[in-house]
Amino acid sequence: MKKILLVVEREFLTRVRKKSFIIMTILTPILFAGLMIVPALIATMEDTNERHIAVIDDTGIFEGKIPETEYLKFSFLTDVEVDDLKDTFEESNYYAVLYIGKMVATSPDAVVLYSDKQPSIDITSHISSAIKTEIESQKLLSYDIENLDEILKNIKTSIRVRTIKWGKGGEAKESSTELAMGLAYILSFIIYMLIFLFGSQVMRGVIEEKSSRIVEVIVSSIKPFQLMMGKILGIAAVSFVQIILWVILTFGLVTVAGSLLLDKPESISANKEMVTNMMETSGAAEQILDSAFIISPIKLSLAMLSGICSA
Repeated sequence: MKKILLVVEREFLTRVRKKSFIIMTILTPILFAGLMIVPALIATMEDTNERHIAVIDDTGIFEGKIPETEYLKFSFLTDVEVDDLKDTFEESNYYAVLYIGKMVATSPDAVVLYSDKQPSIDITSHISSAIKTEIESQKLLSYDIENLDEILKNIKTSIRVRTIKWGKGGEAKESSTELAMGLAYILSFIIYMLIFLFGSQVMRGVIEEKSSRIVEVIVSSIKPFQLMMGKILGIAAVSFVQIILWVILTFGLVTVAGSLLLDKPESISANKEMVTNMMETSGAAEQILDSAFIISPIKLSLAMLSGICSA
């Protein structure tokens, strides 16, 4: 056992003194923290430019139905064709031209947004949501049912299936299937990455000893099993220390960045509350999947970052 500990000590000290160990220990937390901080910073850099969108509505029912925001304005035009605006678009002050065709109620492709820039997903989602809501309202009104809005509100039902896990002693404990699945995926990915990163180090460590003449001297004073076990435990100890340092440094960098760099806490709180409310309501997993194109990864990173900073 003493010989194994000597090999472990030698392997550990040799590896932690290498420049590669020090560099990776410092750079990896910076990379992890950057993956969370940069999207959060981008989300807080709001574009304050007011954008005017010209609307050509062939149906004539959407004027005043698409709500305006502080930085998004809509101007409904009459007796104008899209081709007419295309020729003078560069000279106009319009950010985009929204065309709503007559068959919008039956054809999802009847709504087109023309622009010389790539519109953001927030703008397209805002427009599609407003048009969808108005079309649904018009269809419901066509049934001419009295108190239809109240009826629809009353029939809406929310169901959340609670999962209770029974223990050996009859103890009942509430669990979460979605959380268990998510945790299993995350841990599986972590295990895969650890095997990929540190398993190769064990292989290289054995190859180094085997390819050098020093192994002949070592084997004369220690058994091969003791040498192998000492190298495995030594590299495992180095890996464990490096992972602990990664976690501590990453958490520290994210916490400091969240408190110093993000100068818009109200935006962070709003996104955090949005994600929290979705998780607390029924069918959280389905709602997150349905809203994947509305809540961008940037906003999710922002909410995650704010949660770490407030912990």
